[in-house]
Amino acid sequence: MKRIKTLWLVATILLISLGLFGQDTKTDVLSYSLSYIPPYLISTDFLECEFAPIYINFEANIHYKPFDRISFSSGLGYLTTTETYRFLYWGTPPDAPDYYHTKTTSNFRIPIQFNYHITKSPDKSDWYFKAVYTNNMIFKKKSSFENDEPYNMDKSNSYEPSVGLGIGSMFLKNKPVGLIVEGTIEKYLNEYAFEYETWYSLKIGVVL
Repeated sequence: MKRIKTLWLVATILLISLGLFGQDTKTDVLSYSLSYIPPYLISTDFLECEFAPIYINFEANIHYKPFDRISFSSGLGYLTTTETYRFLYWGTPPDAPDYYHTKTTSNFRIPIQFNYHITKSPDKSDWYFKAVYTNNMIFKKKSSFENDEPYNMDKSNSYEPSVGLGIGSMFLKNKPVGLIVEGTIEKYLNEYAFEYETWYSLKIGVVL
C-alpha cells in the first residue's frame, strides 16, 4: 500500500510539472527537449575528409536554469551508424571471391552541459555559449562476408568520454512549444582520436 501511494505521489508531481512546463511564463527554471543531431566526422588533416553515414541520432535532455545567465543540461542520447567497406584490386579475376565488411556502431550518451547565457532577460531568443562533457558507452560489431556469406564477426565495447564547445539558442522557449538549436565542436579524450579527429554537429529540436 505504501508503494502504491508513493507511485501515485510521484505520478502526480510529474503531471503537475508537465503542466507548469507548458505555461506562458518567463520564470520557468526547468524545460525538456527532444533533438535530432546529424554530426559529421572530419579529420584534422584538411586533405582527408570522412563523412560518417548517420541513420539515427537523437537526444533527450532536461534543462535547468537556476540563474539568469547560468544553466545546466543533461539527459540521454543514442546514435547508431552502419558502414560498409569493400576492397577491390586491379587485375582481380572475375571469378575471385567478393569480400566486404560491415561495421555497426551504437553509442549511448549521457551529456553534462554547462551554459552561459548572453542575455540576462531574453525575450524571444535565449542565446548561450556551451561547454559539455559527454559520457559515451560505445558498442561495435564488425562482420566480414565472402560472396555474401558471413565468415567472421567481432564485437567490442568501450567507454570513451568527449569534451565539446559550442553555441546555442532556445527560441520561444516560454511558449508551449519552442525550438532549440546548438552547434558543437567535439573531441574524444583518447590519444589517437583527440589528435586526428574532430566532430562537428548541429542539434535541432523542440523544447517544452
